[in-house]
Amino acid sequence: MSTDDGDLSPAELAFVCEALIAAWHHDAAASAGGATPGSQAALDLAAVRKLFPDRTPASFEHAHEQMSGQMIDAIVLLLQSVSTQLRARQVITVSLWPLVRAEFEHAGRVAWLLEPFSDEDAGGRRMARALLEQLSAAQRQRFTNGKWNPARAKQFKTNRDELLDKIRILFDDVYTPMDRPEQIDKWRIGGEVMAPLGKAIELFLKRNFSNGDAIYHILSDYSHPSVISLALHSSASDEDGVTIWSYPPIPRVINFQARLACAALHNIALAILQYFGYPSIAIDRWASEAPPHWFGLKSV
Repeated sequence: MSTDDGDLSPAELAFVCEALIAAWHHDAAASAGGATPGSQAALDLAAVRKLFPDRTPASFEHAHEQMSGQMIDAIVLLLQSVSTQLRARQVITVSLWPLVRAEFEHAGRVAWLLEPFSDEDAGGRRMARALLEQLSAAQRQRFTNGKWNPARAKQFKTNRDELLDKIRILFDDVYTPMDRPEQIDKWRIGGEVMAPLGKAIELFLKRNFSNGDAIYHILSDYSHPSVISLALHSSASDEDGVTIWSYPPIPRVINFQARLACAALHNIALAILQYFGYPSIAIDRWASEAPPHWFGLKSV
């Protein structure tokens, strides 16, 4: 996962995480005015308006942008949670893995929504993906609430059906079977197929890390229940014939976790700033001041 050479203390790692959050807020503030002329975001918007003249609700035109922003806000909050854990009186290493994994899961959704396309129909494809994202979220809520809150499930069903009616006005190619949750992975709108959680994470990892498969498996192994993973985090002691397990912070582990946690926000922040045509001045400065081995290569 790394070596102990040059490892930072938990408090130092927390400071690095918080510095990245501040850098993101600085660079993101510049984009408040919307996409710059000539940026991919501006080109996509023009393409959508050309594809669907007088038929596209404004909320559909910008849906992928708004969703991406919300997902990145969640990544920031998760990274802040990582920092909070690092500042705890004793860092519990096990608690950090689910937070880091959740960052990558959100980053995967953004990577899918903003995936670069070479064809002129990029705007239409991106809008179709955003509609898949919105429709699938409503469908999952309908299924979930159907198990404990029928009235709320009915409301989500109404919202889902209203959205689907609007989608069918725009796209002829709509395949959205509704019988079982697992069918969502096969949904298709405008030639775009829904990306399951794992596929989206893989896309993000492949675009940003040379050893993405390894990272994904590490996050999975250490986030899911595993007696081996717990053993690797713990140490055993004997007290009057009773085995006591403790989970002391291991420098190489918490440094690796913080490195991944920052990498998730760092890479997806660069992606969305580039999409809107804005520089990453503060984030680049943060990267230049971060531990050198964190970003010397295109891998973690």
